[in-house]
This record gives sequence, C-alpha cells and structure tokens, in this order.
Amino acid sequence: MEATNLTPAPVWRRAAAMLYDSLLILALLFMAGFLNLFIQIQIFGDEQLKTMTEQGYNLGGPFFYAALLVIIYGFFGLFWTRSGQTPGMQAWRIKVVSSDHHLISPWQSVIRFLIAIPSLSLAGMGLLWALIDQKRRSWQDLASSSSIILLEKP
Repeated sequence: MEATNLTPAPVWRRAAAMLYDSLLILALLFMAGFLNLFIQIQIFGDEQLKTMTEQGYNLGGPFFYAALLVIIYGFFGLFWTRSGQTPGMQAWRIKVVSSDHHLISPWQSVIRFLIAIPSLSLAGMGLLWALIDQKRRSWQDLASSSSIILLEKP
C-alpha cells in the first residue's frame, strides 16, 4: 500500500489501531507474567511462593516492571522503524512517517513512545490534539517530527 496524497489519518482510525494493538500487547504482557511466575516457582518452589503471595509479597518488582516497559516499547519500536505500521495500523491502513515521508528513526520511535505515555494517560488529550491541530498531529507526532498518514485502499 502506498501513500500518494499523504492525507493525515483520522483520530478514530488511530484509536481503533491502538485498541487492536493493545490486545496484542496484552497477550505479550501475559506471556511475560507467566514467564516471571515460572521463574519465581523455580527459585522459591510452589509452597513457599504460595505462602509469600498470601502474605502480600509482590511477584513483580522494579526489574519485572521495567521489562514490561521494554516489551511494550519493543513492540512499537520494531514495527514503527521496520515498516511504519504495527499490526493494528496495517488493519486500519495507517502508517507513521517522518517529516520527510520516510520510515521514522529509532530515536524518533523512542521520543514517540515516551510522549505517547502522558499523551494517552491524560484522558487521551495528546491524541485528541490532532482534532484541533491544522495538520492533524498529536503530541507524539509533534515531539517526534512524524505524522500518521492514511493509506489508499489496495
């Protein structure tokens, strides 16, 4: 699919792609959680781990939560820099491109990811910003010098 007219993607398509991708990310995070649980069982044993959780012990910890953040960024960063599209973006025919209409760089993907966190956490205000921006850019678009474009039907 090629973008010939570089039309900014509508906010509703971006939100739909995010919903789609969030289901895939949820699956990845569940797998990471099960791996963490498996490792904890190997270290502490079934009974000790059961006792620890009954006493309120947290099976996560800073390393585990940092790993989850890396997994989430890895998902987006890999797709954005390799093809410009996550699976959700492919389904909704949208693509992230740099200001020169090429794939975004790894650095742009880091900025985009980090800005997306408060952008979405603040009731989606950063995404909704695209409704009032003249060029239909969200906060993460503005910060990373990129944009989300609508692709033509094949």
